[in-house]
Amino acid sequence: MEIRDNKVGEVTGEQMDFKKEIGSFRIEEEPEKAPEAKPKKEKPARRVKQKKQPRKLPLWLAILLLGIAYAITVVCTVLFLKSIGQADLTAVGAAVVLLVGFGAFFMYIVLRKRELITNVRQTLLICVLMLAAVLPQLITMQINIGFMPFMLAILLLALMSNERVAILAGLPVAASAAMIAEAMGQGEGIPAALMLAVMVASIASVLSLNLSKTRSSTVIASGVGGVIAVICFAGTMLICGETFLNYWQTLLWILGSCLVSGILAVGLMPIFETAFDIASDARLNELLNNNNPLIKRLMLEAPGTYHHSLIVAALAEAAAEEIGANALLCRVCACYHDVGKLRAPLYFKENQHGRNIHDELDPYESAKAITAHVTDGVVLLEKYKLPGEVVRIVSEHHGDSVMVYFYDKARKQAPEGTEVDEKLFRYQSNKPTTKESAILMLADCCEAAVRSMTNPTMMEVRQRVGDVITHKWDKRGSMLWNSPLTFVDVKKIERSFLKTFAALYHERIEYPDLEDIDVR
Repeated sequence: MEIRDNKVGEVTGEQMDFKKEIGSFRIEEEPEKAPEAKPKKEKPARRVKQKKQPRKLPLWLAILLLGIAYAITVVCTVLFLKSIGQADLTAVGAAVVLLVGFGAFFMYIVLRKRELITNVRQTLLICVLMLAAVLPQLITMQINIGFMPFMLAILLLALMSNERVAILAGLPVAASAAMIAEAMGQGEGIPAALMLAVMVASIASVLSLNLSKTRSSTVIASGVGGVIAVICFAGTMLICGETFLNYWQTLLWILGSCLVSGILAVGLMPIFETAFDIASDARLNELLNNNNPLIKRLMLEAPGTYHHSLIVAALAEAAAEEIGANALLCRVCACYHDVGKLRAPLYFKENQHGRNIHDELDPYESAKAITAHVTDGVVLLEKYKLPGEVVRIVSEHHGDSVMVYFYDKARKQAPEGTEVDEKLFRYQSNKPTTKESAILMLADCCEAAVRSMTNPTMMEVRQRVGDVITHKWDKRGSMLWNSPLTFVDVKKIERSFLKTFAALYHERIEYPDLEDIDVR
């Protein structure tokens, strides 16, 4: 279909220039049809390439993998004890000690954090880091009893898995350190001092990570953990009657080990994030940098979309905090959810300046152009190597909803008695499956609905937000059925949106005419 002048039936120069300007979608010429002819059957828009959910592991297989990690640790420990001349009975005792430490750790995960070990990547990450926490001590503690790089695995677990799991991981690491010290025949009280130092330092370092969400906080947390470990070790040795001169070198080794572990954690974290496709807080914060190529392109090529994304980010972040979802993840996904519009910015109202191309387009063509932004967004995000979790949430932010405006336009233009296929006006994507993707959908729809209003009052905003959320929650084929949001969560989200809108669209006083005031 060509854009034609209604009077002369020819393409005007102005319209042709406009076509070249938006030129990402081809507008083909079609033969004119008689009014009574049926409209040409259109193909549905291409389906969004979905970012698959993390592969699920059967519980028994996850437990088996954790058991293998424990078995490897036991075998290596027994071989170590044999190499230093310990008896078989000592080796059996070491296996029992490790079983107690690992058993408590695994039991907590199975009973309280089962969602972690049903995720393939998370299970493998936990196994790798637990081996990295225990096995190096078999070598390093032979150099000096205080040389324990346990903090490396603890920090990585906290940053990329779960803070409580990281704290509990200190239990098997502490048991291993105490057992090695006892097997090596260290002085009385040293095994107990090491066990206490490792456990308390693990707790302190993990809690210190919450002071800030940057990579530098990892080194700070390791330093805090090192100082706490030194204090605990020194205090325990004083109780045992040892003088400071007998173990001051050990204290330096403990502090140095923790600091080096923190530095190594900062360097290794990007490798683990890429290998296990994990969206850590540090990685997400980096994606919010305005120098990120996609963000910079949005600012320059689609400023209207960029501003819309910032408003959606504010709405989504505040709502996520209200219901206990990942607020930082919501903010990042909101900033990137419309990057697919970079392919043809002028097809979208917020980037247009007075002239709307869709006024001159067939509604079917308009629908294809609009739905394409989700597919194009997924392609761009994968090209720029964003975390899989971000890509999946962005791909779900419209679900399989209908573009009501163009569907209604097609129905009005269709000859009488002709049915319009609803599928041609649906986004070809999955409904939201997580709290974060559901919040993003609601924030996006509410922001667009409120923006379309002219000088609204807060009462009108409240009514419009309520209508949008009710439509997404209650209507046929609800967009929120696959998400874990409860009715209480939805009401909290609605209240949060209204609070944010009140802050964003607050009233201002009217300034006097500056021409009438002689001031600079």
